[in-house]
Amino acid sequence: MDNIRYLMVVLVVVHHSVGAYAIVAPHWIVHDTNTFGADIIRELLDGFMMPVLFFAAGYFALPSLEKKGPWKFVKDKVKRLLVPWALVVLIILPLVLYDQPVKPVRPFWKYWLSYLSSFEVQLRFTQAPVVPTTQAIYWFISLLFAFFLLFALICALTGRCQGGAIFPAARKSTSGHSALVALVVFGVLISDVYFILLLFVPDSSWFTLYMFLEFQVTRLVMFAGYFAFGVYAQSRGWFADGKPLGSLTWWGALSLGLAIAYLVFGQAMFADTAGTADLTVGYLLIFAFLRSFILLSLLVILVSFGVRYWNNASGLGRQLAAASYNIYLVHFFIVVALQAALLRWIGGPAPVKIAIVFLAALTLSFAFSRWVLTRHSRAFVIAILALFVFCLVSRP
Repeated sequence: MDNIRYLMVVLVVVHHSVGAYAIVAPHWIVHDTNTFGADIIRELLDGFMMPVLFFAAGYFALPSLEKKGPWKFVKDKVKRLLVPWALVVLIILPLVLYDQPVKPVRPFWKYWLSYLSSFEVQLRFTQAPVVPTTQAIYWFISLLFAFFLLFALICALTGRCQGGAIFPAARKSTSGHSALVALVVFGVLISDVYFILLLFVPDSSWFTLYMFLEFQVTRLVMFAGYFAFGVYAQSRGWFADGKPLGSLTWWGALSLGLAIAYLVFGQAMFADTAGTADLTVGYLLIFAFLRSFILLSLLVILVSFGVRYWNNASGLGRQLAAASYNIYLVHFFIVVALQAALLRWIGGPAPVKIAIVFLAALTLSFAFSRWVLTRHSRAFVIAILALFVFCLVSRP
């Protein structure tokens, strides 16, 4: 599962690396030459990356909560999630955006106060061109913390998860027919709720709760559902015996067919950045089921392949797994800087630019994570805070 998690983070870097070159990403900060391949990558990866990360988080959450108890569990999540999130969203982002704000406010201390006041409770039915989300890519961290907090609260109120950890191998394994039934029922439930949401809310809409939470409304059912499904899979001992859930060949063929249908059939949805008002109820129903089941089949493929053929920790793999969270934290700034720099290469092929951005961003993010954040995290935080205080006091 560690390997699957860092693979998803690598795919997140890919997803953001193609943002400047995709028509379906009008909200991205940098815009360069468009290429159809970038659209396909965005459309496909957007369908499963983040739900798989939420699934992995839920899968790891249960034994962690059982081992630590609710209070220590939440305390650790505050340190690991909430503190870095606050540093990035409240300190680093305004420092980076100060020279290019949408509405210039000077000096820096006034800009920072206006930045904080821009957080509101609102439901944004976005229209093209779409502005970046308030928290940029860091909505994932605040939403994940909210899931952890709610999970710990439920366990505390029900009196569960108070003893020592029960590891997957010690749980009663559920597989075969019952696991398949659970997968189908879960897929249908997610499809139904997603479809109902699409009837009332455009797929491109975002909900913001001041500076605390931000998420796409229609995707919340997938994020919360897959977090809960990860907890369920852990409680049932899925994948602990090293056996996949069914035939990988069968699941692979199903995933391929669903992926093709999803990409071909979904073009009307992907192009509809202003909402879903012009799409029929029948279209929305089919799209909801395609999106739900391509996600479900790819999750089964990824985790089943992982437990059967990738259930080991190589030297590089172990380092990438350890650095995956930090890579997520820092890669955004590197990707945007590289994309902006490559704007000067007029006429440069978009695939070449994408490759440069991805490889350089992944390498630099990994290096920064390993040699700065891992070894000198306290010094880095002190330096950022010192720069922030200096800007508050003296930057015009």
